Amino acid sequence: MTERLYLLDSMTSAFDAVVTACEPAKGGYLIELDRSAFFPNKGGQPCDVGTIGDAVVSDVNEQGERLLHLTDRAIPLGTAVHCALDFARRFDIMQQHTGEHLLSYCAWHLYGAQNVGFHCALSYATLDLDKPVSHEGITAIENLANRLAAENAAVTAKIYETEQDLAGIPLRKHAEGLTAPIRIVTIEGSDACTCCAPHVRRTGEIGQLKIVEAIPYKGGTRCTFLCGMRALSHAQQMQDTVSAIALRFSTARDQAEAAVQKQAEDLSNAKRELRQAYAALDEYLAKALKAESEDVKGTKLIVKILHGVDAKRLRNLAGATMTDKALSVLFSDTGERVSYLLASNGIKADMGVLIAAVNTALNGNGGGRGTLAQGSAKTPADLAETVESLRTYFRNVLRG
Repeated sequence: MTERLYLLDSMTSAFDAVVTACEPAKGGYLIELDRSAFFPNKGGQPCDVGTIGDAVVSDVNEQGERLLHLTDRAIPLGTAVHCALDFARRFDIMQQHTGEHLLSYCAWHLYGAQNVGFHCALSYATLDLDKPVSHEGITAIENLANRLAAENAAVTAKIYETEQDLAGIPLRKHAEGLTAPIRIVTIEGSDACTCCAPHVRRTGEIGQLKIVEAIPYKGGTRCTFLCGMRALSHAQQMQDTVSAIALRFSTARDQAEAAVQKQAEDLSNAKRELRQAYAALDEYLAKALKAESEDVKGTKLIVKILHGVDAKRLRNLAGATMTDKALSVLFSDTGERVSYLLASNGIKADMGVLIAAVNTALNGNGGGRGTLAQGSAKTPADLAETVESLRTYFRNVLRG
């Protein structure tokens, strides 16, 4: 069985070992060592990667008691090898995991919220709490965690051989199903819980802790957070974004939010005024369409391409053209796509049936039923000619 160096010394970045097994596997070879500092995919976080001799380690997993390293080449049994971790990746993940312990402690200490889930990816990490926490509560958790991190308290790991040895240790969390020996990670002066993963030596090494999102999740709260360089990178991106917004509005960064809010209000007012203008315009346009309508056996037929008219206006326009007996087929052409709407009043034909002819003629998609149907297609080069052919088709439908 492999001696797991990471259990008591998370800072090991290189070590010497002997190959005890080498097996072909999908994607390479599975190497087993007599001792290893490579942490496997476990505990909600990704594994370490690095090298074993000249072989590249791309994945590490447990198989029962075995610790298997996936490499790109075989290494003979009994070979003495020098191994090295990608320690920048290891340290980044340790920052996130130790940060999770500190955030979990703060949530439990302030609000009695228990950590019920943790996941660490290579660009973000999530912490699931078992109860809802308000925005103000999340801020309080974040503030306390950063204050505790700044105290640079020691982070230690110790293995206890029996449950009796754990008696009297105030654990925040004791993972269910664990049997002795049990590993406890302790943050001096605050947290203590069972954990199998590597951690930084002192809380100051976590760097800044930033909760970037907190959303309701399964009756509790899911927090997405960043620590260390991830938090710094996020802060830099946010600063660049705010600076770009401020520059766009020719204002100071601390006035950017007010400038955006004012533009949103102005835009909302402009949209309302535009809708009112379109409504007035559509009244005139509907009158013009009715004036151009063709009488086919007592039914007013309108077949018209409307250039520059938003497709959302077609329904109101068609509705405004309805008389006692009417069929309106309107097309909105934007240059790249054409939208179409069929509306009727007082005739037997079902628009869901008639639109099939338009779909076929334009190679489009659409549907409906009764007195209304709509669809769209890529604008063909011969749109005008196609619409004229459809006009003839609709004349024939009305003529029976």
